[in-house]
Amino acid sequence: MKLKTLVAAVVALGSVSSANAFFLYPGTNTIEDDNREYLIKGDNNTATDTIEVGDSLRGVIKFSAINQESAPYGSQSPILPELTGVFQTQVLAITDLKGDGSANDIIWGSNASFAATYGAGAMVALYTGGSVLDIQACSSIANCEAAAIDGALWAVAGFGDADDQWVSFDSNLNWGVVTGLSSATKVAAVNYALSILTNNTGYSFYEVDLDCTSVGGPFACSGDGKTDLNGSGDVLGGRNLANGYGARSDIDVTLNVIPEPASLALLGLGLVGLGFTKRRRTT
Repeated sequence: MKLKTLVAAVVALGSVSSANAFFLYPGTNTIEDDNREYLIKGDNNTATDTIEVGDSLRGVIKFSAINQESAPYGSQSPILPELTGVFQTQVLAITDLKGDGSANDIIWGSNASFAATYGAGAMVALYTGGSVLDIQACSSIANCEAAAIDGALWAVAGFGDADDQWVSFDSNLNWGVVTGLSSATKVAAVNYALSILTNNTGYSFYEVDLDCTSVGGPFACSGDGKTDLNGSGDVLGGRNLANGYGARSDIDVTLNVIPEPASLALLGLGLVGLGFTKRRRTT
């Protein structure tokens, strides 16, 4: 039996026997998502077609697949049961982060009403095991959110570390224009680093290293340059969204899973089995 095949079998066994809602690979995992979002105007903000300080973007998330970034675990697997969620981020400042003379970069933070539901600093809440969220066809914002949070609370992420931040670069601040642009048109580039504030996943996580050295890099790195998870992606135009949302986004998350003792034991058994197989071949 080849090592790759044997380890794949061991991992499959671990996923079946695990108490977790779905299997995350030991090491670095990137979870792919699909989002819909809409603009909530802040108190006393009147420019309805313009993103201003104090405004929020709120939306629903559906994760479709897990990518394992290193051998021997394979490249991708679907998420079963479903992992969905809601998020809300608030505009703290609109500025020129890149230093190119264009004040269209946004610094985002936690929204008070969202934090009142999910805890101080909360920005994203993820659920698993609920009803299916059809993010392409759910009929309204209320129906989309009801499906997104129908399940067990899996994790809450937000600001809890000096290195946590959420920024978007080259942002189109005209929301009226954004809603009419195609799904292939990028209207902002997003980078974020967050802490896991509530962990019901059944897993423990290593902190991930942030890019603190590149000139013009996305992260300020105010602490030790590490946080629980990070990600990046694009906000895209919202043309043809008929359920109340004004934009799409594809913003993935990367986290580093500490191997569970049970998984390590299974892997050890698999490696023992591999040695036994090799010895049999040589006799």
